[in-house]
Amino acid sequence: MIRTVQLRPVHLLAADLRWTSGSTRANSPSVSYQLGDPGRPSPEPTITIVIADDSGSVIGPAGADPVSNRYEEASRAFRAIGRRGGKHELGAVLHFDTPTSGDVPPTPLTRAGLQRLRSGLHVPHDAAGASYLGASLNAATALAKHYRNHEATLVVLSDFELFDDNVDQVLDDLADFPGDVHAIVLGGTQLDGLLDERVQITKAAHTDAPGTVARAIFTSLVAHRPGSRPI
Repeated sequence: MIRTVQLRPVHLLAADLRWTSGSTRANSPSVSYQLGDPGRPSPEPTITIVIADDSGSVIGPAGADPVSNRYEEASRAFRAIGRRGGKHELGAVLHFDTPTSGDVPPTPLTRAGLQRLRSGLHVPHDAAGASYLGASLNAATALAKHYRNHEATLVVLSDFELFDDNVDQVLDDLADFPGDVHAIVLGGTQLDGLLDERVQITKAAHTDAPGTVARAIFTSLVAHRPGSRPI
């Protein structure tokens, strides 16, 4: 059964995706934002799976995130948890082109596991730039079912300009994921009812403030952690 994650409006400010295709991490403007208190490790086992879209409409010069800022902000969210994470709290990273060299299997959200998780937060060198969600969604669902004793959360970073042969079925499967589902819509794409109401949506438009992708992922990561206080 899907449990919709309820986010307060302050958590739905989108990430700063305003840099041009010529920007790099070295010359991108420095930004500062707070995520909040991650609280204490969850009393029950958890698994948070992040799926990233590396298609041309996202990473291209005119794409939603040409300098991969989504990965920088995802890394920031994972780091915030890793400082106080438990071995029974797992994170995983998948890409639309799965299997890829950037996929990271379920890994404890601890200081030791953080480096491995961060190794998947980039555009894989063997990514084909597919706009297909189906394969990675199937992989995420298989992980959630394998870790059936864990509270599962799926976070999808995409502009949702999908080219799956059966888009309607794929989106139905997304809503049927065995856990919480959070879609972070890069570029502020107008979905017009495309996603089921069971899917929590955060829009990240070009004009929005820095830190929202990080805050949205952070909020999903701390959903089961007592004492957590996302900003």
